[in-house]
Amino acid sequence: MKITVLFAVFMAVCMVLLPMLWGGKMEYQPSVMEQNQQMEVVNVLENQEPKEAIEKPKNEKQRSWKAFRILDRSSGEVKEVPVLDYVMGAVCSEMPATFHIEALKAQAVSAHTWALYCQQSAEKSGQEYDFSADPSKWQGYVTEQQAKERFGDFFAEYWGKVKRATQEVWQEILVDQSNAPIVAAYHAISSGRTESAENVWGNAQSCLVPVESQGDIHAPGYQKTASFSAEELKQKLMQSENAPTLSENPGEWLSVLERSGSGYVTLIRVGSEQMSGIEFRELLGLRSSDFDITFQDGTFLFTTLGYGHGVGLSQYGADYLARQGKNYREILEHYYSGAKVVQRES
Repeated sequence: MKITVLFAVFMAVCMVLLPMLWGGKMEYQPSVMEQNQQMEVVNVLENQEPKEAIEKPKNEKQRSWKAFRILDRSSGEVKEVPVLDYVMGAVCSEMPATFHIEALKAQAVSAHTWALYCQQSAEKSGQEYDFSADPSKWQGYVTEQQAKERFGDFFAEYWGKVKRATQEVWQEILVDQSNAPIVAAYHAISSGRTESAENVWGNAQSCLVPVESQGDIHAPGYQKTASFSAEELKQKLMQSENAPTLSENPGEWLSVLERSGSGYVTLIRVGSEQMSGIEFRELLGLRSSDFDITFQDGTFLFTTLGYGHGVGLSQYGADYLARQGKNYREILEHYYSGAKVVQRES
């Protein structure tokens, strides 16, 4: 009972502090995974080659680690960012500094693993950059100077916390049974149970399968609604690649055909066509593909649960588990089934 009350108080405090952290916005913005994965994860997974074991360390301090080549989506430039700088900047941009330090550590390991996976995939395919980000929009990673400008009077406290968490774990990554980095996807809030990578990107990943994440139901913005008039919805539907034929009765336009075991819509009928829940969500700009639909008085109302694609680590779920006493390793090994946290060697 005491833990529940304390967590409720914490969430209330976060709702007050987050606007100061994130430039006055009341909602936590989607992580870079949500921005990047639709562009990059599918390509990475489709071009997978047999996994190779990680090489032995070239030296004890890992000074030979290659910097990450990051495409800046705003400028079009490819910048080389040292591993530690990237991980610290990724934690700062991807997770509120008000979160528990064990959650911040989990985010650091996850971000490092994701970046390393992308780097190895890019090298195999000959791509000129490892992955993309947009620091100017606080997507992917930010510099210390950007953090100073954003945090203002809170800089010393928040950057100090991020730095402390990162420096404790930045040399650690998540690997699968073949000792290779996993596709360490993460998202803001699950619907209460995470989603399978196969349902989102079409490729099964042994470490990215559904797990319980009940702490997410306490997150601000867990349940949201979005409304569209029949005419507004029609205009959006006509923008799809295969524009559907719609009847004169709007109440007949939409019908959910399939849901995953985690509750996310995987197939929906839209007039004369069918599309995936992910495609439909993106078309309408919904927070999640776990949604219910009602139509009344000429208006469509969509009620969503969670925020993001739902695959891998839930950031709010990680914070909840940390406040229940779980450490970052336990959090990571919960969300990435079968993966283990190890010291990076090469």
